[in-house]
Amino acid sequence: MAGNPILDLNSQPIASLVYLKTNVGGYFFDAYLRSTHASRLNITEHPVQTGAALTDHAFLQPKELTMEIGMSDTAASLIPGQFTGGWSRSVQAFKVLQELQALRVPLQVHTRLGLYQNMLIEEINAPDDYTTLYGLRCTVTLREIMVAQVRTVKISSKPAVTDQINRGKQEPKSVDVSTLEQIRRKVSGG
Repeated sequence: MAGNPILDLNSQPIASLVYLKTNVGGYFFDAYLRSTHASRLNITEHPVQTGAALTDHAFLQPKELTMEIGMSDTAASLIPGQFTGGWSRSVQAFKVLQELQALRVPLQVHTRLGLYQNMLIEEINAPDDYTTLYGLRCTVTLREIMVAQVRTVKISSKPAVTDQINRGKQEPKSVDVSTLEQIRRKVSGG
């Protein structure tokens, strides 16, 4: 990202912080003023037969996390070199969030309440007025990307359709003559 070194999440001191401190994709902001964690279960509206497996009638929606983030131009970074390269740390932090959103790369987000995998930044809302002249206060909404593992299974080496059809033994069959046909034959002499 512009002006930011590429984060090596395995290097020290970052590795010890990534799983302990609240961060978004390895970026440590000055303050996390509020976090809202949403987990929803979608339940079908139609009646369910007694004894049916309820897992067939309810499924989890992607998790959603909304964080209110604060940045100051006067504070020092927790990780040296983060949010540098711009004319202020707060503006650079906002640009980092925008770049993470534009890249559409799933992020790992660690909070006090849990570790979230495969999160994308859905929305960034940053009001800018006289109170944020030397800082940033923005709301970032992240949504989980549901990942499924697909596997191909070979079920048969024989072809499903063949050119030959086994119709069994074919024999001529005598046709039953109707009563009217029998009377017609007797009258005509045949």
